[in-house]
Amino acid sequence: MDKFLEKVKKLPLNWVITIAIILATLFIAIFATAYKLPQIYKYEKDLAGRSTADKNTEFLNKSLIDSEEEAPYLATGINGLYYTANFDGEITYYRFNGETFKKVRSNDSIKVKIPGTKNEVTIYIANYNSETIGYGVFCDKKAKDNPYAFIKVIPNNITENHDYVAFVDKTVADYYKNDKVYEGAFAFSKKNSEVEQIFDLKEGEAFIPISLIEARNDGFYFFKKNADKDGYGLYLQATIGGKEVTISENIILPYAFCKDGDLLLLEYASAYRDTLELSSDTIFILSQVTGITTNFAKEFKRDPAEYIIKGNYILNPTEKTLYDVLGDTEQIINTDVAFTGVDDFALSEGAAKIALAGSIGTENDKLFFYEFATDRIGIVGGQDIFLLGNSNIYFLTPDFISFVSPGSNSNYVKNIVINWEDLF
Repeated sequence: MDKFLEKVKKLPLNWVITIAIILATLFIAIFATAYKLPQIYKYEKDLAGRSTADKNTEFLNKSLIDSEEEAPYLATGINGLYYTANFDGEITYYRFNGETFKKVRSNDSIKVKIPGTKNEVTIYIANYNSETIGYGVFCDKKAKDNPYAFIKVIPNNITENHDYVAFVDKTVADYYKNDKVYEGAFAFSKKNSEVEQIFDLKEGEAFIPISLIEARNDGFYFFKKNADKDGYGLYLQATIGGKEVTISENIILPYAFCKDGDLLLLEYASAYRDTLELSSDTIFILSQVTGITTNFAKEFKRDPAEYIIKGNYILNPTEKTLYDVLGDTEQIINTDVAFTGVDDFALSEGAAKIALAGSIGTENDKLFFYEFATDRIGIVGGQDIFLLGNSNIYFLTPDFISFVSPGSNSNYVKNIVINWEDLF
């Protein structure tokens, strides 16, 4: 090293400067690589680490539960059953008893290999109120390929050669969310270690409507962005290795509903302008596909980006309307309050109550609470009430509502549960 430095000293000044710049650049590149690799799973925890000093403490003091945990309580979709998932791959189930979350034992655990990888994940199966659900998490930040996968499992009621269907979400930012986006699917059995891949879709461009698969049980559906035109297509595989069948390539919003066995889609109105009696300003319609005929249940005249869909309900915060797809009815949120920046909502059973969450500007979070029968409305505002872009707002029961709030540091979140009456 000393000989190298002596030779450098004898070089012209411009050469010395050039060598110094090269060495500095190389050092920075090596340091950045070494530093970045362990940060793969900072993901949403960085978002959770925002300042919490200005929270509305009076509001949070009304909480029945205000617990700081490493993971949020998430909804399974089975009424009354919730779960937490950690990065060690452990799934814990709970029920809410009106006062706190009580642990529920999982009924079984099954180890399966995720197709296309060498990664093995443990699936924790729970049977609750005559329904079955399962979850698992694979996480290894040292893995170069496929370092993360979140798995949701349902019974296979479509084909006879496997016990379960598993859906795979590889988007780590979805980890905290109730509403995850699944891009892959495979089938497996309890007593057979072999798995069979159904499809592995391109992340961010295609995803699986699990609710439609469960509602119809006639095959495996998936949405995919149209390559040569706007919107999405809906496709079906009737069997695990079956041929892909096109249902529609005219979809403006990637949601599908099942009503009395019929398929309902949100499709571009332009394709039906000559065959259906549509208003000239209709942008898209809720079409009812029955066999080879298409009818429409409702016309929508605003920008599709204004609508938010949860389950079988379509909310337009601008017009303050809530449309029930299955009931073909519409309710109005009767208030002068402008619902600016709403990005999520939750409904109580029967849609008697609604809660809306959103942001105004960059600092102020807002929660809106409304009863349709009484027009009673409550508004709570403050900084960092819920996680950035992910409130996870949810009705545990008609009387209790929950959401996820940032914890005291980026390793934790706060699980908040509040009695509905305490919101007003």
